[in-house]
Amino acid sequence: MLLKDPTASLGDVAKAAGVGRTTLHKRFPTRTALIRALANDALDLVESVMSQVDFEADDAIEDLVTRLLALGPRIEFLMRFPGLERDEELAVRLLAMDPPLLDLITRLQGTRLRRDLPAWWILHSLYAGLYLAWESIDAGRLAPLDAPRFVLSTLFEGVSDVDRASDRPR
Repeated sequence: MLLKDPTASLGDVAKAAGVGRTTLHKRFPTRTALIRALANDALDLVESVMSQVDFEADDAIEDLVTRLLALGPRIEFLMRFPGLERDEELAVRLLAMDPPLLDLITRLQGTRLRRDLPAWWILHSLYAGLYLAWESIDAGRLAPLDAPRFVLSTLFEGVSDVDRASDRPR
């Protein structure tokens, strides 16, 4: 509900969840408490996935993308819901996701990823690709099984039809 309407009230959320408003208020006394709980749940999922990925493996980025895409709306919330970074606890957890990914990207630069772009740019391009894939799946434009290929091919090859090595169209 909050992905569809970030301004939804607790009453709207309760109705969409099929529970009474009082029941929801007992567990989450404020809208802020609900949002914080959802964000922490999403961050727990991301941390769990990251702990399962062997960041030293040749296919680490493929494994990570496939696992994150499978979580879909449960973590799309992190990228789509405004203002999470203003909560100090959440901001620390959100920023903690970046260093292992930046290390992986830096290791892959010059072999599988471009060296001429900053690692932070590639990381945020990856995040954007994940977000676009989740939105496209939700809109029915992209099959979930195709999503990893779309994200990874865009990350590794971009959208140009020119082979960078020869400067000729593919």
